Amino acid sequence: MNNRMRVAAVAPFMVIMLALAGCDNGLSAPAPSASPQTPAAQAQPTRAAADVLPTDAPAPTSADNSPAPTDMATELPTAPPTLKEPAKPSIIFDALKKFMGAKTYRVDLSMNGKGYLGLSGDDTQPDPDTLLFDLKGDFNGNDGHYTLKGFLTTLLGVEADTGLEAMLIGDKGYVKGPVALLGADQTQWYVLESDQTEAITPPFQAIDFLTELGNSNADLTKFAKSGSENLDGKKCDLYSTNESEAKKALSALNPGALPGVEDLSTVQNASVVFSLCDDGYIHRVQMSVTAANKDNAKQTTDFSINLHVYDFNAGITITPPAKSVPLKPIEMPTDEVATPTP
Repeated sequence: MNNRMRVAAVAPFMVIMLALAGCDNGLSAPAPSASPQTPAAQAQPTRAAADVLPTDAPAPTSADNSPAPTDMATELPTAPPTLKEPAKPSIIFDALKKFMGAKTYRVDLSMNGKGYLGLSGDDTQPDPDTLLFDLKGDFNGNDGHYTLKGFLTTLLGVEADTGLEAMLIGDKGYVKGPVALLGADQTQWYVLESDQTEAITPPFQAIDFLTELGNSNADLTKFAKSGSENLDGKKCDLYSTNESEAKKALSALNPGALPGVEDLSTVQNASVVFSLCDDGYIHRVQMSVTAANKDNAKQTTDFSINLHVYDFNAGITITPPAKSVPLKPIEMPTDEVATPTP
């Protein structure tokens, strides 16, 4: 392997999975892998590493031996997300389907964890309630402009309370420095190559999460009205379900975003609540789960996720920064041993 490692190797959702699941907390966490994401009018797709030209492979050339232009249209999937029609009509499904037609919206998405996360380096001691990540952003088509804060950003060399600011516009990414791990060492905007944008892609995105939720094995007809609230100037009904269906809904999460999602035998408690408002949109999804160490049931870890989506079809325009400089690939050390030349 060439030691010129691309920044895409540290995609945020992979980083957080390694940080949490890699600490021997007894949860069964799958190896990091890209979820079956497909771009829609609401989210920039995350590309798997296999889709990127290896850095040690020769670049394609044209007939005159000059570098051939990269055809991004052939590299990025273009099919919009689709929802499979349920066997029974569901008001929740109808709201999810309506969301698929929204071109613009704003998102507040946060995830907290506490218990035996292993963040302190001592697996025998529980961690306090910790903001793992907090995403706030505007989205228009495939374009997004957002800030990301929390524990995840510390793994990129950025203070949790400061966070980082980034954009995804077309096939380009932009990040505002300084971001130490990315080599963005100045207070200015940097433009990323297409295979580097994965490093600034949110851990999981509203369009992907809600699509997977609609296509999960959860029976959405079993979500019943359980309360009401006023949210975003709307009157909203709360819909919740039993723990069995809530566990099924957890499968909508990217496996790399939450340890134990695929090993639901470790889940002790789970809940999912939708806020369905009088404009026909789901404005909030609240999820919580308690997972136990399979070797020590007294060691538990709690996660809570709050997805707030609003300002549907508002006049949101995502404009690239006026000035930006290329982000250079980072030289990363490897464990390779040089072979002596005979």
